[in-house]
Amino acid sequence: MVSTSRRNFVRGLATIPLALWVARNARADGPLVRYDANSPIGQEMLQVYAGAVAAMKLRPEFDPLSWTWQWYTHFVDGTTTKAAELARIFGSEPGVAGALANEMWNTCQSHAGQNANNFLPWHRMYVLFFENIIRQVSGRPDFTLPYWNYTASDPALCGVLPQAFRLPNDLVFESLYRPDRIKLANNGKPIHKNQPGNLMDISVPMGKASYSSSGGVQGFCRAIDSGIHGSIHVLVGNKYNMGAVPYAARDPLFWVHHANIDRLWASWNLNGGTNPALAWANKAFVFADGLGQRVSSRLRDYFDIATLGYTYDSFESPPAPPMEGAALRRIPAMPGAAPELVARALPAELGAEATRSLLRPVAGAARTAVLGLDLDRAPRRTWLVLKDLHAWHQPEVLYHVYLGPGRGPAGAGRGDYVGSINFFDAEFHDHGGGKLDEALGENFFSFDVTALLDRLATRGNGNARDSLAVTFQPGGHPAADARPLVASIELVRQ
Repeated sequence: MVSTSRRNFVRGLATIPLALWVARNARADGPLVRYDANSPIGQEMLQVYAGAVAAMKLRPEFDPLSWTWQWYTHFVDGTTTKAAELARIFGSEPGVAGALANEMWNTCQSHAGQNANNFLPWHRMYVLFFENIIRQVSGRPDFTLPYWNYTASDPALCGVLPQAFRLPNDLVFESLYRPDRIKLANNGKPIHKNQPGNLMDISVPMGKASYSSSGGVQGFCRAIDSGIHGSIHVLVGNKYNMGAVPYAARDPLFWVHHANIDRLWASWNLNGGTNPALAWANKAFVFADGLGQRVSSRLRDYFDIATLGYTYDSFESPPAPPMEGAALRRIPAMPGAAPELVARALPAELGAEATRSLLRPVAGAARTAVLGLDLDRAPRRTWLVLKDLHAWHQPEVLYHVYLGPGRGPAGAGRGDYVGSINFFDAEFHDHGGGKLDEALGENFFSFDVTALLDRLATRGNGNARDSLAVTFQPGGHPAADARPLVASIELVRQ
């Protein structure tokens, strides 16, 4: 039997329109500002945040303002299911609060097969209402959620967790500490230490011309999601923390990470990036605010932070043009064009050692000096496209991707480096009731390899004419039971 307190915790719950909700929460002195966590005001806000997190962890799980409720909005504990948790917490008579939990929990986008475009606006919703809850719990109506600027130009800050999250025995900040992060994170070292490439470089996604992906070309949303977003999750936590979708929002660090992802989106818009007004953006989601009020709104209602009553203390500038020859720079990506498949490789099962897979021409592909490079016939950019990533458990590492000649000695040198992939949203899990093979995210990476292939052509390397070798190198020691797979490996021109 459910107690009266559980049944009636949310009293007279009614839906409030977003526009009215924003108007009621607006400040007469202008939009609230979110600050860098390492700034003086950001550090002050982290103190407020720590106190509120500690208080939320003491609230009963059936309270929309509790830590468990907010965690479960993203995804319930990976050892159980949504249905089981609803039954455990609300019993056979869930009442109004149970109905609200059923609407809200396990709605994260888009790591379980939903439209990949939903990722940015859904997480903006999530962070906005969470921030409102912190204001209510803390009693600080001026509170704003700080952002973790892991791509900061200062080497002392780049990739380093703010100190407030690394103090397990501190009377003020201990609520922000999680022991199940990697040692580099909790020891105040750059989380990308000893990894090849510049993992904190965001110039590629920030330079995207379109929001949505098209063919073999990632749009801004997917490039941010699979790139810096997923990499930060994997580099910070293990499979029971930030490194896996079902546990990610249990870590207080999750929220300052996503505040920064939101800032990057706002920066892209400020720099001229346009959000599409398509049918997918009409999808509605339900959240609860700091008063426990039910707010239902559409994804498209969150496209502009100016209408939501907040801003940031700093935005990212547009990236500089890529460092490549003038001729290549004049060849734009063509996301609207149909991709031309040039070569394909067999699926790659990844493990603890480097895995090599050969790209071979498909029937009808033009024969050129370097496979996939055909600038004279039809100037297009060439993309290495990796799709359908699967893992039974989180590998807990990034895999670094290299591309070189198909014949000759195998290599994974700096000049062959393409980028990194992660399996953050490629683990088999479901949102409660779904089939495993329907529960995977889009799992789509694409890398512009035009300049790399042009360098091979300049060197006259005949070993790259008939095949190219893709090498996957783990950036650490992957979990033995992960069994990660890259099912689709293609070279396309677009």
